[in-house]
Amino acid sequence: MNLNFWVLALFYKWATTALVKQAMAFKDCSIEDLEDGIQKEYVSQEQYKEITGKVYKATLEAE
Repeated sequence: MNLNFWVLALFYKWATTALVKQAMAFKDCSIEDLEDGIQKEYVSQEQYKEITGKVYKATLEAE
């Protein structure tokens, strides 16, 4: 597992969505990091929307 620190901090409630939003402004966390967190069930879609202001749209991968 290789998740961004801020994704883990959000999951373990060490950080709020507001702090993660600030981390994104400093480029310590990216939208891709958050999307990875959603896929691995560490970030909720509601948290993603609160942080990014956008609705998460899952991309389907061919299996």
